[in-house]
Amino acid sequence: MIPLVLGKTTLNEGSDGVGETRDPATGAVIAQFARAGEREVNLAVEAARNAFDHGHWTRMRPFERGRILRRIGELILERRDIIARKESIDSGKPLRDAYWEVDCAARFFEYYGGAADKLHGSSIPLGPDWSDWTVKDPIGVSLHIIPWNYPFQLIARGVAPALAAGCSIIIKPATDTPVTAYEFLKICQEAGLPEGQVNLINGRGSLVGDLLARHRGVDQITFTGSVPTGERVLVAAASHAIPCSMELGGKSPQILFADADLDKALPMVAGGFTTHCGQVCNAGTRLLVQRSVHDEVVSRLHERLQTMTLGAGLDDPDMGPLISRGHKEDVERYYDIARQDGDLLFGAELPTSSALANGAFVRPALVVGAGNQTRIAREEIFGPVLTIIPFDTAEEAVTIANDSPFGLVAGVHTANISTALGVGEKLRVGQVWINSFGVGLDVEFPFGGYKLSGFGREKGLEALGAYQQVKNFCIHHPLGN
Repeated sequence: MIPLVLGKTTLNEGSDGVGETRDPATGAVIAQFARAGEREVNLAVEAARNAFDHGHWTRMRPFERGRILRRIGELILERRDIIARKESIDSGKPLRDAYWEVDCAARFFEYYGGAADKLHGSSIPLGPDWSDWTVKDPIGVSLHIIPWNYPFQLIARGVAPALAAGCSIIIKPATDTPVTAYEFLKICQEAGLPEGQVNLINGRGSLVGDLLARHRGVDQITFTGSVPTGERVLVAAASHAIPCSMELGGKSPQILFADADLDKALPMVAGGFTTHCGQVCNAGTRLLVQRSVHDEVVSRLHERLQTMTLGAGLDDPDMGPLISRGHKEDVERYYDIARQDGDLLFGAELPTSSALANGAFVRPALVVGAGNQTRIAREEIFGPVLTIIPFDTAEEAVTIANDSPFGLVAGVHTANISTALGVGEKLRVGQVWINSFGVGLDVEFPFGGYKLSGFGREKGLEALGAYQQVKNFCIHHPLGN
């Protein structure tokens, strides 16, 4: 374990020195951590390997593993306040969103704790004198490379099913948001996970992430992040032919028909691209709106954005800052692109407080008059920018929605169930929301994408397959022999 220490506390350097994480609302340093190098990578893999090959976890009865997983969920909820506040400061998200993230993390351990003793194989009928069945073995050492936008929740999303399946774990958090990963590790230890079962290693992705992905002691990788980084992970994994679960980017469409209830649909549309300042892989950043209501929708959305408040996460504003000043510069370059591609309509004034002057704040924006072939409509911005594109018919809406390199999620807003289902079945995405865009803690159903949005599924029972290998047994037993 590579420790992270809050505050200005003396700590030992890792092989790659000391890193720091900043509050994106103020720019102030809030934590330091030892940055790992090759030495720590080898130690982490060795610990996970020993835990899997010789440890107690794989020898435990499945229901016993389930009890420990449920205990992790209980401890997460017991520390809900402290984890949420640390997550809000570290990532910049509004406090209510940080509480949701903690609650969702707990749900993963409740859900997969209940699944741990239900990972059945199947029998296969081959006819008389033959018996054939399958068993599901844990895949081994599972590496989890975690992004910075939902660090606590996405640790839980992958680690919970991997532990339920019997794997040992290595967690590589993002350097921008490492704080709550340390809280998670302390909870795992207190809940009774064996030594080496879950390992945390902090460090630069270009060094530590690459070394881990190429390490021959790792058997599987779960990655969430950008397409370019995901491609590098896949190349590294291919060096020793291990499977990966990849959840990558998105440019998700929301399709708004004229018969939709705008009072209900527009808050979902707005939340779909402003939640966590648009730094969400499945953010609904393309709005396809039926032409007859286009102008009304633009006007009402623009008015809504103008009433939003921006501020530090702990103040629980409508929208917090971006993750860093560097990312702020990236997003602001897209504002320039938007002005070239169409018309840019801003909302929400920037914070005027001197305490937030160094924060990574940007204003949410609408882009109108830009076609689906423009850069602003095709590239993932990871910021609060919504491109609004008119359509006339359902067939045209489907064509525009599918004309994207991504295929993560989509939303369909209409009062006509035939339209909703007819459009939904033609969309090339992994998840279709109808008259909604996100439901509660949504742990139970599978999530993943088509095309450049990745492959494999997380959440739901389908996620367990990423951490299992199927072994077949076949017996020939003719009577009398």
